[in-house]
Amino acid sequence: MEVSDDAASNASAPAQGTAPANSRPKTSGQGEEAREAFLCMMSNWYTEYTQANPNAQPPPPLPILQPTTVAPQVVEVARREKPSVDRIRKQGAKEFRASKDDNPEKAEFWLENTIRVFDELSCTPEECMKCVVSLLRDFAYQWWNTLVSVVPRERITWEFFQEEFRKKYIS
Repeated sequence: MEVSDDAASNASAPAQGTAPANSRPKTSGQGEEAREAFLCMMSNWYTEYTQANPNAQPPPPLPILQPTTVAPQVVEVARREKPSVDRIRKQGAKEFRASKDDNPEKAEFWLENTIRVFDELSCTPEECMKCVVSLLRDFAYQWWNTLVSVVPRERITWEFFQEEFRKKYIS
């Protein structure tokens, strides 16, 4: 069986005035996946539109973007060492001991003070987690160990700690 050269193809051809996907400028960075998905969706929509409306005017050509280099973050250069428990204590971080007599204001004050210290030391979320656990004592430490033993490891983040701490000791 022979296939003729003028047989219709099932593959969609790029619409007039659109750039093939492989010739578009490469993008990178935060939020670029969403941008790429949007551009792909719009390109597909435009292709369908131009096939359904052959008399439609093509869009103007896209400007050629020159690649730019982003300067590295200076914050990492300024930090000489990872914050240790001693350093966070020197900045004013205190231990947290939970008891039945604790009031929510005390726990909220402790959490706010701890967050302030971590911000002053430019701690990463991972460093915040390590340091905050080292500040928990007695029942608070037991509470945290029990909680992390039943929660998947990938869910245990600095944000997760703050949410759970607020649920347990503040609200």
